Amino acid sequence: MIAPEAKAPTRNLAEGFVRHALYPVLAAATVVYLYVDVNAAEGAATNLGRWYGAYLIALVVTLLVVEHLAPLRAEWRMTSRLFLRRDLPYLVIGGATLTVINAAGVHVATHFQLARGGAAASLPITLGAVLAILLTDFAWYWVHRVSHEAKGRAGRFMWRVHVAHHLPAQVYVLMHVVGHPLNAIIVRALLTVPLYALGFPPESVLIAGVVTGFQGLVSHFNVDSRVGWLNYLLIGTELHRHHHSADVNEAKNYGAVVSLWDQLFGTFHYQPGRAPKRLGVDDATLYPADVQIGKVMALPFR
Repeated sequence: MIAPEAKAPTRNLAEGFVRHALYPVLAAATVVYLYVDVNAAEGAATNLGRWYGAYLIALVVTLLVVEHLAPLRAEWRMTSRLFLRRDLPYLVIGGATLTVINAAGVHVATHFQLARGGAAASLPITLGAVLAILLTDFAWYWVHRVSHEAKGRAGRFMWRVHVAHHLPAQVYVLMHVVGHPLNAIIVRALLTVPLYALGFPPESVLIAGVVTGFQGLVSHFNVDSRVGWLNYLLIGTELHRHHHSADVNEAKNYGAVVSLWDQLFGTFHYQPGRAPKRLGVDDATLYPADVQIGKVMALPFR
């Protein structure tokens, strides 16, 4: 009977670290990676992102290990069945989609000799990164909100494109990949076309992309991570988990990186220390199951 009491302080310390310190540590590690990567490139755009693969693997592995050891809700855990039947197929579909559209983008830009705009080319790297995040997140906020709230034929189509990401009744790191290829194309366009057209510095584009990806992963983290006042700046674990609530009154927080737009436009939903009772869609009987990949792919065309 003594051993559990002896381990309690260590367990409490670990829980406190996950709850309050893990996110700042991971964010600081991301800043260090970006500093090293940008400086190692020495101004050559082709050298940017050299270490991104290693950084991403280290980040995902860390998140998966912590999520496995200290899940917020046991019923939201990733299981081998869900990974093989749902997450892995979506990962393959999403990877193939991004590969095709990236290749198509390069072909269009080179074949038609599209010149980059120059309005933002002279911006300092850090300021350019901040503006790039705000610009792309503003665009995503409205596309995302329209996908959830718009009525009529266009609104229904946008929802059917987006709903695949909301069919799962769990939120965890690798569940982040669940989504329709059309949704992935829309997201990629919003993250690249405006920045390319305005001529943002390549370093700023890299930073904005990495920060957006980082927030996307941690916002689907199945752990009790709390960041307090930072929720009024960034969309993270606490806010985005409510976006996946099956209660439509809670399913707000449409931003991907910053919570500024949700606060300005009245869709900010923050309940400190509380998680949704149920995740997914309000009425699951209206949709195919999340593991019925073919039927989910067909939803936008029904």
